[in-house]
Amino acid sequence: MRRRHFLALATSPLAAGLHGAAAAAKYPDKPITIVVPFPPGGANDLIARSLAQAMGPLLHGTLVVDNRSGGAAGSVGAQMVAGATPDGYTLLLGNTASLAINSSIYPSLRYQPMRDFEPITILGLSSLVLVVNSKVPARNLADFVELLKAAPGTYTYASAGAGSPLHLAGEIFKRRTGTEWLHVPYRGTAPAYLDLLGGRVSAMFDNTTTALPHVQSGALRPLAVTGRKRSALFPEVPTLAEAGIANLEIPVWFGLVAPRATPPAVIDQLYRAAVGAVRAEEMKQRLKDLDIEPFAAGPKEARDFIASENRKWKEVVEASGIRLN
Repeated sequence: MRRRHFLALATSPLAAGLHGAAAAAKYPDKPITIVVPFPPGGANDLIARSLAQAMGPLLHGTLVVDNRSGGAAGSVGAQMVAGATPDGYTLLLGNTASLAINSSIYPSLRYQPMRDFEPITILGLSSLVLVVNSKVPARNLADFVELLKAAPGTYTYASAGAGSPLHLAGEIFKRRTGTEWLHVPYRGTAPAYLDLLGGRVSAMFDNTTTALPHVQSGALRPLAVTGRKRSALFPEVPTLAEAGIANLEIPVWFGLVAPRATPPAVIDQLYRAAVGAVRAEEMKQRLKDLDIEPFAAGPKEARDFIASENRKWKEVVEASGIRLN
């Protein structure tokens, strides 16, 4: 009888909580890996490396970055973390694509963001900027919308690939403005810029940091940014709402998540360390350089945010009919 009682206690929520608390008490006792599902050098990688450096002393441990790129908009690395042991030693530095878009656009995806991850925090928000080749006869967003409506299907926009946030931003824009333009996907932003700067495509939504030098050179003209407020890099450029498209925001964001069932006490430790890292001077400067506004949402707020983003992008994907293998 006593053995049966002990087994029942060992599998109860109370026992699980005690086990989680015990695990957190000695956490971490080995290096923590932050998986970046993209190649080195990009925004995700730069954020993860700054985060690892700043979080280490706060956790009295070591954090290392593991780049696990492999296509499919970050799905390979995300799937790896989804299947990892939920002990707080394998984390994912995800973004809009890996944590919100992919679940709708890839029918064969082997993970689901809301099912397979425990959100720790949303680290920060950024914007895309809509730029046009300087020869396009539009001085502002209203002019450009008029051009699109006057010649449906004539103008084109580039993206770094089908199903990317840059592509889907164009789909949202098309729906909200009642216009028609043609999407031209490329294998990355570099070849997209070759054709955009050469005038072979008309426009592009892109990260503000990447677009900035081309705007400064005069080759491209910025029309609007997609965030909730103006970009520090483009203070004179209005948001979509300010330019006349009410209630439309298309943020780019970065989140830190752990495998589902990671003990709450460990999630709390990671969140507190991540918030401390975001407040560190070097991390603040890194985010500023990348034109990212610190957010540092708590685990519950982060879960609600990711759920909302999944619903939003699912509507966009379903309306556009996009499906990728």
